[in-house]
Amino acid sequence: MPLRNLGPVEGEKPREAQYDRISRGLLYLYRDAASFERGRSNMSILVENGLPLETLDVAQVVMREPALEHARDGIAGAIYCPSDESGDAHQFTRELQKVCERLDVRFMFDTPISRIEAAGDRITGVRTPAGLIDGDDFVLALGSYSPILARPLGYRLAIYPVKGYSATFPAGREYRPPQIGGVDENHLVAWARFGERLRFTATAEFAGYDTRHTPADFVPMLRAARELFPDGADYTKPSYWAGLRPMTPEGTPLIGRTRHRNLFLNTGHGHMGWTMSCGTAKLLADIMAGRTPELDLTGMTMK
Repeated sequence: MPLRNLGPVEGEKPREAQYDRISRGLLYLYRDAASFERGRSNMSILVENGLPLETLDVAQVVMREPALEHARDGIAGAIYCPSDESGDAHQFTRELQKVCERLDVRFMFDTPISRIEAAGDRITGVRTPAGLIDGDDFVLALGSYSPILARPLGYRLAIYPVKGYSATFPAGREYRPPQIGGVDENHLVAWARFGERLRFTATAEFAGYDTRHTPADFVPMLRAARELFPDGADYTKPSYWAGLRPMTPEGTPLIGRTRHRNLFLNTGHGHMGWTMSCGTAKLLADIMAGRTPELDLTGMTMK
């Protein structure tokens, strides 16, 4: 299911959600020859499996993304994936909410879950301050918090919260932000433009469920941003954020059935949650409907 296609709904034509989507591909940038060669080697498996990738020298990198002109002396090359896209995941989720509500889906925001109740091999409901929510089937899709609610049911999910940071800056017409998203593979900093905003994300920190942050946490990210795009945004007006990635040891999500007949998993997507969201939802929908999934889920199901 492509992210750009949230229709058709109730006779609508397929439409593209308004989430600042940029479909010009992504750049995977390397700062030195050794890391560039390793990157090419690591990504060869993607090429072998049909993903179109282009290897770019410095001149081609700047031609593809002119905003990197000031940083060209610190670039060895890049791998360009034309099929990749970027966009605002938060806005996409809001758009998806609207589509679901037109299909009579009911959302309950700001509603804590105290526990999942079970009888024998079936889930009987989800206990909240608003009362018990019952249903025929239940999907556990709570990201880093999935293990907390699964543990009383006898499950030890190998999912751990890994803290990540993002900084978003104004990038109006007076600035020269990048036109396509990308990743600085040496500094592990990613960037994406959302309309007149430029966002950078970085860091993998083991801090439990603590999402607090200080300006000092963003200094390395800001340094990389200024190096790559000195005229890219107003770096004096940051909007800081920190959140949790639900990581598994193998980096793959947990999808499918559990020991309870009506409890299913769709969690543990790590830093690829939005990337894999529609795909894993389709896989799980097939499982729940008794259809054979399109992909082999070996290593992604409960053992």
